[in-house]
Amino acid sequence: MDDGRVKAFRLLKPPCVDLSQTALRYKVSKSTAKDLLKCLERLTETLLAVSRSLDAKLADYVFFPLSHVFSESKELPPRLLEHALSCLLLLIRHGWRDHLSSEVGKQLLILLAFLAAGNNATDSKINQVDEDVAAIALDCTASLFHSSVASSLGSIGAIRSDNIPLLGHNLTVILDAISNSVATKVRLAACNSLLALIHGIDDEEALRNFFPGIVSCLAKVLSAGIRSKTPWKVLEACMQLLEQTLCKVISDSTLPSAVTAVRHSTAGKTPIQRWTETTAGQVKIALSTVLPLRYHDRPDVHEALCTLCLSVLTKCQTTLGDCTSMILEALVSLSSHAAPEVSRRRSQRLQQILASSPDLLDILKDSLYGWTVALPRVVSSSDEIKQTRTLEQLSNAFRLLSAHGTDMKGFNDLVTSNLQAGVASAIKLSPTNAIIPVASGSTEMSRVFQSATSLRGDHVFSPVIFDSTSQGNIASGFKMLVEQFESSTMCTELQRSLIESLKNTTGIEQIATLWLTIVLVTFQSLQDSENGQWLNLPTGHLESFAEEAYSFSLEILGKSAYDDAVDWRLQALSLEILALQAKSQGQCFRGELVDALYPILERMGSNNAALQHHAVTCLSIVSDSCGYPSASELVVQNADYLVNAIAVKLNTFDINPQASQVMLMMVRLCGSAIIPYLDDLIESIFAILASYHGYPRLVESLFEVLNAVVEEGAKVSPRAIEPAARTIPSPRRPYKPITIIDVVAQLQVLKKRPYHTCPSTHSPEPDPEISSIREPDETTQPSTSEDPSPSSKALTLVYTITQQTTHHLSTPSPALRRLLLTLIASSLPNLSPQSTTQADNDARFLPLVATLWPHITRQIFSHTPSTSQTTTPLADLPTLLTALQTLTVISQHGGSFLLSRFSDLLPQLQNLYRQLQQAMLHEEKTLGRSRASRSLKFKTWDQMVGLLVTMVVYVGITREMEDAVFEMLGGEALLRGREGVRDALEGLNPDAVWLLEEEGNSKKEEGWDEKWEKRKPVVDGWELKDVEFQEV
Repeated sequence: MDDGRVKAFRLLKPPCVDLSQTALRYKVSKSTAKDLLKCLERLTETLLAVSRSLDAKLADYVFFPLSHVFSESKELPPRLLEHALSCLLLLIRHGWRDHLSSEVGKQLLILLAFLAAGNNATDSKINQVDEDVAAIALDCTASLFHSSVASSLGSIGAIRSDNIPLLGHNLTVILDAISNSVATKVRLAACNSLLALIHGIDDEEALRNFFPGIVSCLAKVLSAGIRSKTPWKVLEACMQLLEQTLCKVISDSTLPSAVTAVRHSTAGKTPIQRWTETTAGQVKIALSTVLPLRYHDRPDVHEALCTLCLSVLTKCQTTLGDCTSMILEALVSLSSHAAPEVSRRRSQRLQQILASSPDLLDILKDSLYGWTVALPRVVSSSDEIKQTRTLEQLSNAFRLLSAHGTDMKGFNDLVTSNLQAGVASAIKLSPTNAIIPVASGSTEMSRVFQSATSLRGDHVFSPVIFDSTSQGNIASGFKMLVEQFESSTMCTELQRSLIESLKNTTGIEQIATLWLTIVLVTFQSLQDSENGQWLNLPTGHLESFAEEAYSFSLEILGKSAYDDAVDWRLQALSLEILALQAKSQGQCFRGELVDALYPILERMGSNNAALQHHAVTCLSIVSDSCGYPSASELVVQNADYLVNAIAVKLNTFDINPQASQVMLMMVRLCGSAIIPYLDDLIESIFAILASYHGYPRLVESLFEVLNAVVEEGAKVSPRAIEPAARTIPSPRRPYKPITIIDVVAQLQVLKKRPYHTCPSTHSPEPDPEISSIREPDETTQPSTSEDPSPSSKALTLVYTITQQTTHHLSTPSPALRRLLLTLIASSLPNLSPQSTTQADNDARFLPLVATLWPHITRQIFSHTPSTSQTTTPLADLPTLLTALQTLTVISQHGGSFLLSRFSDLLPQLQNLYRQLQQAMLHEEKTLGRSRASRSLKFKTWDQMVGLLVTMVVYVGITREMEDAVFEMLGGEALLRGREGVRDALEGLNPDAVWLLEEEGNSKKEEGWDEKWEKRKPVVDGWELKDVEFQEV
């Protein structure tokens, strides 16, 4: 005995003796389980310390006290059994190793099966098995099978008949743990035990007897892998078990003679031959339930399944020949759906297998035929994973067959028809069928125009038919499939079929065909551009195919964008074809702008947001491809094409909204740079307005164009306008207190007058400030003989539009009236004296204001009651609000020229103010001040206050108007602190403003129901006495 063993024995003896005595005392209830646990923990630590010095004899020595513990296993707690099994596991691995006797091995197998089975055993007194105990018992079983136990049971020759029940019982316990246990570690330990059992038995007859049960159990677990959310580690271990079992029991190497006899003879079959035939059919059924795991979401499961399929295909190709087709399908799918490096490795391995067996190529070709026929049905199903995987395996199958030079004749028509049907089925399921309207006047529209005029670089179209995540995966699958066709000999036939289908199909089928055409043209363009960097290859077939697609797209875009018969998705895809053609031709595409530019701008005015964004992207791509600095520069330099096309439609009185929308897009894109080209078009627009004023939608669309011209004309660069010669002085008169000297002077003037002259009937002396204002005749029209300067040609058009707009303010459409009022308000600041010369002001602006005045005031007071009663509700508040805004702009730029007009209009303004204030206060009482401040009634009242403030500040008032102004502005407007009110009133009479504020504060303190007469005014601490009047 060497020193190591002696030292190990000395260390092991005390804990073994202690454990033996404690176990014996435990049987007679003289010790507790806690004492046993301490002894087992001490023994475990000692075994770990001397594990390298253990041998079979030391293992026998240590096992003796452990046997006392195992004999009481029914009564021991799980934790104590777990420590005992840990000691046993160390003895098997490091002590007995390959020197365990057969008898001891059998006893241990019986013991471990008993402990691992728990309440599944025949003894009903056994408590439910603990997970940790079962797991370590199965680990001990695996270690036993790895040792000499299995070989001693039947490594040479057949297993003795008396050993088969023992192995069968252990196998049953293991399979039950794999299929029924809920603990993952127990199932994994059972899988390790089963793997050790399979490798430990060399008796082929015994393995064939155990084979059906093993495969059935594993297939049951694997088939429920996706439905029951089985842990992926268990699935991986079960597939490794199945692969090892098939290779050892039914592989070609194990049964060569039997299978050969089965293949060449149908008579005189041996039992092994009949077993092979029967088993192969059952294995095929089992594998069919396992292969759906290729749709599992774990790469580890995919790798295990790929290993299983490769083993069956290479090692069981003869015995399991009926499974070749579905195994090959699974391999194609697994090599398609994986990480790039993993997919490349699997594809290379599959190509090697196909190269070594030409029969597999025929099987793959037949499978490809079936997958192609089933493509429309699969795409129309609700299984998104299966849809994506089917497209991926189709692409991979075409790539594999093309790599081996397989003849694909006869597939052209089949592939084209089913590919189109598949895309059409996917389009029908796409959620993008509904038209998304464009919000009128939204900031999104401004953002769209800004992107079209300023952004450069790469522009990408938004998906038209595949926009969701799942639909995007399907689209990627179709693109991958088309890419394989493009690189094969089928490309020319596919191009021909697509062009014919474009001309002969309608509806969804035509959209699907055009989408496939775009994908094919895109791939070919990329490939030819890459090849063109190194080789000068002919591209005639691509140019011909692209030209055919481009001609079809122009035909589609030539139809009206408002034609309901033309699907908007077809128009959007046609825009993509147009953009691809522009990219391909570069600056040579400028010659095509005569036909292509008008349809693009027309789609930019579409009420469909998706089509509009497509048109903007297309215009950006065309401008970049043709070498223009921006999209607006493209439109300006090609304005003659567009103006001629629009003029033809307008001059022929074509009332379709195409021309107006294209013109609107031109103005929005190019701004003031395009306005000098539009003078003739504006004349045609007013001619149409004069003839078709009964068509409100047409009139609105045309005035939208005119409004855009006015808005862009207001943005003319200051360099094109001469600097302002003068500014309008503020005519408001600061308040001057009346002194006794002024009273005496006025009395002297009255005393000098004749006695018979009555001052009350005498016409008052005109105010020198008022008489100094020279008002031109309102009927005087501006001189049209004076030609505007070249720098103000845009302003001339703005003036013409504003002047002609007044004739249409009588339209019954409230929306159109608001549009016209907005147009006038936008144009006046650009025509006012602040932005034009004095000559322009005298000749054009003031007569224009005189012309506009009655039309604007009619819009205000035609929507309010003419009586002095304030109980009548106001009608059409939106139009009234817009009219007040327009009149405010006119007042700001008209100045003192409007003083007499406001003086005549003052009673009506007072009546309107009372009504608006009463409506506003009632709204606050109903909704609360916070919510009412966002209501239309409050906004209208606030705009009315703004108009009065503008009148005081910019127009000025007479002394006769002061009381009425203070009555309106000195109430709610002043007390609420409305911006500008206090400054305007203080410019007239600061003392009156102070008095009004004091009065308002007093009413707030005492309440609105308390009369003002009860409170005496106090100024700087002095109380004023009541004033009493006596008769003289």
